[in-house]
Amino acid sequence: MTQFTSQFAIINKIKSIVKKTGGLFTPKDNGITTAIARKIQKTAYDVSRLHEKDAYTAPYLWIAEELQSKDIQIFKASVFYLAEIALSQPRYADHILEILKKNQSSVPGEQAAYIRDKIAFIQKNRR
Repeated sequence: MTQFTSQFAIINKIKSIVKKTGGLFTPKDNGITTAIARKIQKTAYDVSRLHEKDAYTAPYLWIAEELQSKDIQIFKASVFYLAEIALSQPRYADHILEILKKNQSSVPGEQAAYIRDKIAFIQKNRR
């Protein structure tokens, strides 16, 4: 029995050292209990349900930003896609035509002619 008491003494000594150091291998307490975590989740859910979502931005507005590109291929592609959207989605046609007309005066000759042709194409084939 004396043999076991010395082993238990060593184990008890190790336990007391671990308690004093705070446990090197145990996770530290972050101060968030499960009750607090539930309350945070509930509040976040309630807030997400109360506020309106971000406003919808039509994809053609992202394409319209590419009209400012100095690369002619990107510019022509954006004009082409805007024209296609205007023809396939009549509700956007007026706004797209307005965007193209504004950009027509701010671009050099070849690009302005391309926009002019696409504006005429949209107006001719509009539903």
